[in-house]
Amino acid sequence: MSNASSAGMTAWVGLAVQAVGPTGDRPYDDWLAEVERTAVDLWLMSAPGGSTARLAADLSACTPVTGVLAHAHVDGERGRARLVVRVANGEGGSDERPFHTERLVHRRARDVLERAQSLVGHGVRLLLTAGESGEPRVLHISDSGERERGSAGTRGERAARERAAAVSEAVAPVEEPQVPVASAPAPQPAPQPAPEHRRAAASPPAAAPAPAQPAEAPAPPPAPGVTWEEGSLSVWRNINRSWPKAYRTSCLLALRDRVVVDDNGSVLNLDELITLAQESPEPDTPRGKDLAARYPA
Repeated sequence: MSNASSAGMTAWVGLAVQAVGPTGDRPYDDWLAEVERTAVDLWLMSAPGGSTARLAADLSACTPVTGVLAHAHVDGERGRARLVVRVANGEGGSDERPFHTERLVHRRARDVLERAQSLVGHGVRLLLTAGESGEPRVLHISDSGERERGSAGTRGERAARERAAAVSEAVAPVEEPQVPVASAPAPQPAPQPAPEHRRAAASPPAAAPAPAQPAEAPAPPPAPGVTWEEGSLSVWRNINRSWPKAYRTSCLLALRDRVVVDDNGSVLNLDELITLAQESPEPDTPRGKDLAARYPA
């Protein structure tokens, strides 16, 4: 077997072993069959006319755009990913320009969205092609190596910092106000009352009013969060809706095993689970078949 990539099957088998991973608890025959399928898939992808070769041909005719990625999210109305890039305008400033991928039913578009979500605030290079309506479509995104000054990091990092700040604020002890105590003056000898005032002086003095107690500080609000029952809906919506419902359920069951919750049952890694949902493997791939077998719906 040979192809234009000049890489023999030995190289593809080595890459397939790395992709499939160790045998673990799987029977050796099942592991070997998955390695063989992966090696053949890699070989076919690299052959002339394969998916990788076609993608390389498409990208070679694309128009490059460089800038700083400001936003990357799903445009639900269009069913595409929307990327907002700050592009230099030649006057010392920058303008925000929106770009869309192909429809997210295509694996290539989902790969662009997955990569873009980890590059928010970074310098990026987009490769654009004209879509069916003439509007530019993003086929590929890569890190240009530049960094935006003062970047706050990825969406997941920002959300983790916000949750940590909320938890710190909730558990911080409330400081009681410190009331200064004046030193008592030295006792002075009491003057002897006149005889006509002795009877009045014998009556006990009125009790002094008790000092007002400082008001207690209100309890801090509980830290924000959602339970898995609430967050699983967002995860479900980010699994490819064109796949069979049974397979999407298997993907959701697999993601449930990766949930991290706090003592109150709130999910701490919801952003990570949504990202993993968007990059779930195709049902007909070796990884997809293995996932469906491990987590039957």
